[in-house]
Amino acid sequence: MRESWLSHLADPQDGSALVVDRVFNSAGDQVMDGVLVSKAGRHYPVMHGVPVFIQNLAEQHADWLCDHADSLEDIPAEWAGGRYEAGTQRVQDSFGYEWSRYHRVLPEYDSNYMHQTGLSDAFYAGKVVLDAGCGYGRHTSYVARLPGTMVVGFDLSEAVFIAFETLRDLDNVVLAQGDLFHPPVQRRHFDFVYSWGVLHHTPSVEEGFRSIRLLVRPGGQISFGAYRMWNRIGVAFQRAVRTATCRLPRDLLYWTCYAAMPLNALYFALLRHIPGLRELTRVFIKPSRDWRICHTDTFDWWHPYYNHYHTLAELEQMVAAGGLELIESDRAYNSVRAGMPKDNNQTQVTA
Repeated sequence: MRESWLSHLADPQDGSALVVDRVFNSAGDQVMDGVLVSKAGRHYPVMHGVPVFIQNLAEQHADWLCDHADSLEDIPAEWAGGRYEAGTQRVQDSFGYEWSRYHRVLPEYDSNYMHQTGLSDAFYAGKVVLDAGCGYGRHTSYVARLPGTMVVGFDLSEAVFIAFETLRDLDNVVLAQGDLFHPPVQRRHFDFVYSWGVLHHTPSVEEGFRSIRLLVRPGGQISFGAYRMWNRIGVAFQRAVRTATCRLPRDLLYWTCYAAMPLNALYFALLRHIPGLRELTRVFIKPSRDWRICHTDTFDWWHPYYNHYHTLAELEQMVAAGGLELIESDRAYNSVRAGMPKDNNQTQVTA
């Protein structure tokens, strides 16, 4: 963590500024282990180069706390007892597990995601961008390599530490571990905020959108998406099956999802051309030309505790209820892009 990061980060509870309180270890201009303190007097650790703002800190990072116990004699009480509700903790665990096993960065493949909702590489130039739910940094990596960008990413899972190791040499990347409902970044600060493949794994897509819209500066833009409500019968069947799969041991389900590979190959060879069988296949797997992506996406489908589905019209309604102007709807990705009014004062979002 460079001290310059603190111009983008903030106390997740009230948005107040942060400063470095103590440094235990450093590497060049990077604080690797230490403690931050906010204007409100709350303390947050820096672990292995990443500022950490999660509520279940002691549960997730017990080894680090033990290693630095002598320097943390006055450890804040809130570090020891915080927890998320059970569903969120299981999502955190699921993606920390998954991205520790799969963390390829594929610029050609990832560019498709970065261009959804009508975006181009030129759009990002000169902007301060937030990746809300950055995982292991695949999208952050793409944006950071475009000219003139500054990109901030945070994620609930430990995958953010993989992102740090991948991107630590870039001086236009800021990373943190934190959650969407208590974002550890400056409010009304970003030219562009995006959250793709994330909000449907939170307790509420709409509440997640309401949270991250508060981070967009007046005149800025936001883009987000969710799993498509593609077939109500199919989705209902998936939900019934998921009552079992999302409770299976991670290793068992992860290896079971490799069984999707033959079906994925058959899908592209034949089944995608046959109505009925095409839709039935998509109940069980998420097809992809890259079998490894099919495997991880299928695991995403069956393991995380939260898995919400919305129509594109529902996402558009969230934008309207939030007082934003719809710019682009992307049916292929079931995502939307919207603009914040220039005179926006972050008034209460309607239900």
